[in-house]
Amino acid sequence: MEYSAQRVRGKTRAAVKRREDQIEQEEMESGELNLIPYLDMVTNLMLFLLASISAGVILVQIDTQLPDKRPDAPITQAPPTPPNPDEQPLGIVVSIYPTKIDLWSASNLEGTLQAPKATFPLTGNVSDPCDGPYMCQSNKCDADTAKCVVSTDPLQPVFDYRAVNRALLEITTRRYAGKKRKIDLYQGTLQADGTIPYSTIVAVIAAMRCPLPAFGKEPEACALPTEDANLKKAPEPFSGDKKLFDADRAPYEPKTMAVFSDILFSTGLE
Repeated sequence: MEYSAQRVRGKTRAAVKRREDQIEQEEMESGELNLIPYLDMVTNLMLFLLASISAGVILVQIDTQLPDKRPDAPITQAPPTPPNPDEQPLGIVVSIYPTKIDLWSASNLEGTLQAPKATFPLTGNVSDPCDGPYMCQSNKCDADTAKCVVSTDPLQPVFDYRAVNRALLEITTRRYAGKKRKIDLYQGTLQADGTIPYSTIVAVIAAMRCPLPAFGKEPEACALPTEDANLKKAPEPFSGDKKLFDADRAPYEPKTMAVFSDILFSTGLE
């Protein structure tokens, strides 16, 4: 039997179709899919997208504007204005040792730990002048002779507290007299360890807090800075009894106002 070309092609297509149906049936029964047609489609799609993106990049025009010429001189910024030292906390520190007191500042503006502003040795030996027991290591001052005398009390370290007060007052007078002294500028640090007796610490606090009277004179209270809201709203910067004042409005007066009234305590050097 002779077959024409058309009949051969028809039989071939029918055989291919039967084979494809058979393969599809086997894949469905085995749970596997033939991904080759899908991969072909994805590959063709990716090539088409890449070609489109490349053409877009080539044809896109980016609008830019270049400078006409380089500036003749570079633009420079003015250096920042250094802060006024008199408006910054000094970080005043009074360090009490068993045999001396060192006065220095954490800001290095009034001495340093290595090179203190001032050093005060022990005083208050027997026969030294005194106007109270706090000035004597023996804790006894003879009222008739105004001198330190021997006692049975344990010896305690004593220093020239008026000299400490004068050194602190010199700093505040030089820096703040007649100016507005912010309340944070009244802060100082008292540094002492556990070997320093309480009586010595109290005497140093008094030397830091207010101007001390001359030898033999009665002490007087000084005006203290405050953040009291009512005083800040009052017409006058001073309270009625003149014991408190608004530091933002009242200029600093060394003879009547506090020296370093806000005292922080430290337990010693580290």
